[in-house]
Amino acid sequence: AGDVKKSITRAAKALPAWQAQTPAARAGCLDTLADLLEAHSPELIAICQREAGKTLHDCIDEVREAVDFCRYYAVRARNDLTGLTGTGVWACISPWNFPLAIFLGQIVAALVAGNAVIAKPAEQTSLIAMRASELLIKAGIPKGIFALLPGDGASVGGPLTSDPRIAGVAFTGSTGTARLINRSLAGRDAEPACLIAETGGQNAMIVDSTALPEQVVRDVTRSAFASAGQRCSSCRVIYVQNDIADQMVELIKGAMMELSVGDPALHSTDVG
Repeated sequence: AGDVKKSITRAAKALPAWQAQTPAARAGCLDTLADLLEAHSPELIAICQREAGKTLHDCIDEVREAVDFCRYYAVRARNDLTGLTGTGVWACISPWNFPLAIFLGQIVAALVAGNAVIAKPAEQTSLIAMRASELLIKAGIPKGIFALLPGDGASVGGPLTSDPRIAGVAFTGSTGTARLINRSLAGRDAEPACLIAETGGQNAMIVDSTALPEQVVRDVTRSAFASAGQRCSSCRVIYVQNDIADQMVELIKGAMMELSVGDPALHSTDVG
């Protein structure tokens, strides 16, 4: 809790100078960060494999998504943020299943809009968060305006979301934790804070008799088992027309049996 309060105090002091910069200047840091992520992609891929258990393909996609976030928000800042400033100090609380892309996506969006950020990564994936934070500072983000606070929800997340100086929270994780954060923010003796909560999904696929069986099998296995199924966008339920249901179930079962579960560092592994 002491580290949380110190980090918020330091961020609040650094905020006026950061907000005084033009959106284009802040966007320049994001472009530099995107270049650094691409230059360090082999290292970042290796850490994602070791720490998050992602396959090589998933790790490549993870770095690409992080780069896309940086470049997208940089363009939006230059085009849409002229004359606007941030709202204050934001808490960014990210999950373990996308430990680089969502971690950085939350942070760079808040920073380029003129906010300070206190980032709490998932405790399971603090190493990739630490390396990304080092690149963030190298890209030109002032140290005072950003702080990385690894730890669990009780020791970091709770004190962070209950502090009256927090102007907003960006959270990705479970619906239950989102409710806890919402109650924590509502219980403060402070101005209402903005809460952006991205929680779990129950995603369905509808398959009728005109669908190509091979395409259905490919899409089902990719959606349901990429990242070992640990995505809010993963396919959870399939509704299949009765006329083709028996055949489709057999094909999908056969494709599932072909998936290789093992060491994510191996090219032959489908599910880490």
